[in-house]
Amino acid sequence: MIIVLLIISILIFCYILFVVEDDDLAFIPLGGFVIKLGVLVYLLIKLIEMRVINEKIELYINQNNEIENKIAVVVKQYMEHENKTFKDLKTDTSYITLTTLYPELKSDKLIEKEIDLYEANNEKIITLKEQKINERVYKWWLYFGGK
Repeated sequence: MIIVLLIISILIFCYILFVVEDDDLAFIPLGGFVIKLGVLVYLLIKLIEMRVINEKIELYINQNNEIENKIAVVVKQYMEHENKTFKDLKTDTSYITLTTLYPELKSDKLIEKEIDLYEANNEKIITLKEQKINERVYKWWLYFGGK
């Protein structure tokens, strides 16, 4: 779309400059051309950023899996320690969720930092997925691209 608009601006500029022969009016399509050129550069930068977005999402997912594994080890050790008290607790629950059930675990600074990092990563994953959705819009504006 932007490329088509750029071509139209160039054609109008040439028409005014060479056919109408009015130099004073030629700045109008030229100004539009400069704005459209700026939009073109912005869209190209966004599309270049999209090339690595899947790798970023994978990185955050892997980091969250590592955090879950670390927390799982701590929770398992704690549950073994407190086995007499919590006999009937089902362990099919997420280890992140189990940390909220035990105030002793939640107050542990290491666990607290890991959970904060886990939540921050989830927010980043959501943001990156939203940006990935916007890729189709950028492609459409650039060259009528789609999926």
